[in-house]
Amino acid sequence: MASNTDATPRSEGFYSRAKASSPLGTAIFLGLRSADVALQYSIFHAGWGAKLIQTIGGAAVPQTGQLYLGLTPYSAILTALAVGTTVKNTVWITTISEQEMTPLAASIIGVWNTVHNTFNSLLSIWTVTSMAPSITSAESIVDVCLASPIVSLGIGLYSLGMATELFSEIQRKRFKDNPDNRGKPYGGGLFSLATNINYGGFTLWRCGYAIASAGLPWGLLIAGFLAYDFTTRAIPEMDDYCTQKYGESWLNIKKRVPYRLIPGIY
Repeated sequence: MASNTDATPRSEGFYSRAKASSPLGTAIFLGLRSADVALQYSIFHAGWGAKLIQTIGGAAVPQTGQLYLGLTPYSAILTALAVGTTVKNTVWITTISEQEMTPLAASIIGVWNTVHNTFNSLLSIWTVTSMAPSITSAESIVDVCLASPIVSLGIGLYSLGMATELFSEIQRKRFKDNPDNRGKPYGGGLFSLATNINYGGFTLWRCGYAIASAGLPWGLLIAGFLAYDFTTRAIPEMDDYCTQKYGESWLNIKKRVPYRLIPGIY
């Protein structure tokens, strides 16, 4: 099969694969991601989350012992995880991605991330699901991690997933920036472990964030949802796109790299 390096860029749903400058879409995306940080902070600091939960008949975890910018140690952890998502998205859109970010795509992706983060924040406040009730007396972030192995597990998966997604995309960007690699698919670095290792990293950090917020059931539900979406939609779409664009070169990478999402699993 011949490599079709001049394949016409196309859209997958609302997301464009065309390489183009998109200042309006980028501005919308950055604005929404920045607003999310303020929202998640206010859910804890201003008591918005507790008021909402109490309004619908639930009980909220007491927000006492505030030490970090008006937040309890546990709330500070959850806010930091939300900040991390915005930082990662900002680095990606400003230094890594070359694809057009349309206003529609920017709005959908921005809102999607905020919805996920807000559910995590609210579930971390609700006494039924929160990982905080048994550690409300913790006086520092270290105390929280030592008192709750589940929170520590969540932070660990989050950190591993963030690093995997970000560094794999940086490696691919450096490869693509080399003129000698024009028209070639990338299957080195972390992508030599799984052809869509960046998707795997995303799944891990979203799962870890959810675990730190509301425990293993919520984390596994999020991981299952993302794994299903990636394996049934995103990965097949990407495979089809790369096969059409790179031909035999892409097929050779697939033969060499047996995993598609997470090494050793799928």
